[in-house]
Amino acid sequence: GDDPVCRWFWEVVRENFDQETRARLLQFVTGTAGGASRGFSVLQGNDGNIRTFSIRDVDTTQYPFPRSHTCFNRIDLPDYKSKEELHERLKIAVSTSATGFDME
Repeated sequence: GDDPVCRWFWEVVRENFDQETRARLLQFVTGTAGGASRGFSVLQGNDGNIRTFSIRDVDTTQYPFPRSHTCFNRIDLPDYKSKEELHERLKIAVSTSATGFDME
């Protein structure tokens, strides 16, 4: 959509993350480092049901770092003011967080 944070997210993943960091991001959001063989539209949640990859925006004052919900294959992205801030915070979150770990 028109949401800049969502657009920045995909730009950072495409332009700045290498394959290893992308795998860590997938692990962070879905709980598995390997994607669904038939793509994101058929990702399964922990309950075995199809749970598509989704992004939800959250307030930066409440959550300064991205949060993951592996049961739902969802990432909560704070409403960052710049692509650079999103890049730095996302990189920290995926490189230092265990699956489903909340950085608050």
